[in-house]
Amino acid sequence: MNFLTKLLNSISQLGSIFALIAIIFAGGWALSIYEESKAPQPIEKLSIVEGENALYKGHYADAKRIFEEELRTNPENQQAAWGLKITQLKETMGHPDFKSTIDQLYEQDPNNPTINLFLGEFYLANKQLDKAIPFFEKSILENPRLAEAHNDLAQTYAHLGDFESAKIEFLNAIDVTPLPRYRNSLGAIYLKQKRYEEAIKEYGKNKEYPFSALESAKIYWRLEYLSQASNYQNQAVEWLNDKTIMGKPENQEPWLLDISTDQTVQLTSIEEKKAYAYFCLSVSLYLEGDKQGAENELRKMSEQLPIRTTHFNLLLGSTLDKLVSANSSYTEEITIYKQLFL
Repeated sequence: MNFLTKLLNSISQLGSIFALIAIIFAGGWALSIYEESKAPQPIEKLSIVEGENALYKGHYADAKRIFEEELRTNPENQQAAWGLKITQLKETMGHPDFKSTIDQLYEQDPNNPTINLFLGEFYLANKQLDKAIPFFEKSILENPRLAEAHNDLAQTYAHLGDFESAKIEFLNAIDVTPLPRYRNSLGAIYLKQKRYEEAIKEYGKNKEYPFSALESAKIYWRLEYLSQASNYQNQAVEWLNDKTIMGKPENQEPWLLDISTDQTVQLTSIEEKKAYAYFCLSVSLYLEGDKQGAENELRKMSEQLPIRTTHFNLLLGSTLDKLVSANSSYTEEITIYKQLFL
């Protein structure tokens, strides 16, 4: 019995020793992993992460610049080469051979989230909404952090009139990356639902973003709070004339404005954006009874765009028509404004 007891004690002691050794090794391994994670990452890894983040936000010009810089330093970096290929593919989306190119890439890698995103965008641009949705959903499934896929899916739902689903996807995009244009799109959904307070609140979260200020002003137009509308428009004009503010990436992006249920105008240049802001301020001043002020703002608009495009003229007319449709009390004044100035 004494022998058995001693044997059991010896085994117990050996077990404790082995356990202690295991803990020491595990601790050492964990410490090495921790130290490795704290160590500075290679520059090429950081640039790839930065480039991919730009892709996820839809900042393709920034992504292209990052990947090109990485490839100049490390020509064999396959991740950078692929990222650059994606940005170049995005640039050709309106070209006739885009579809055949993206189809070939899809056959090679049908689970790639960006390829699925671009296919969805192709069908969305061609108003094949039912075909677009599965590709956006697949893109999100493969990479839930791809904010552009959430945003594009939301835009598709909005075109279908499913505003609640659109709102959910815009919120998902904002949760991933709170870009001003995502908030602006969500504000537009609230506006379509006539939830004006929520729309203004969402627009107000965008600081130094003139597009949101102009959209907020349109709500105050509807509510006949003209001084508030002109205040927002003056703020937009101030931001548009600040080179530092307009140098921000979000202010380099085009403004997309609906002129009908199936037609959109895109304002790309700073001159177009300024001209539109001056026009909106002109309308507010005219409705407030300041005809001279309205003329002055239209003169500034003409200085920005001496020759107005057909699309820009359509946008001006659509803006006034939507105002009258939302508040018929403006009908007579807007009719006279058109006759005088457009």
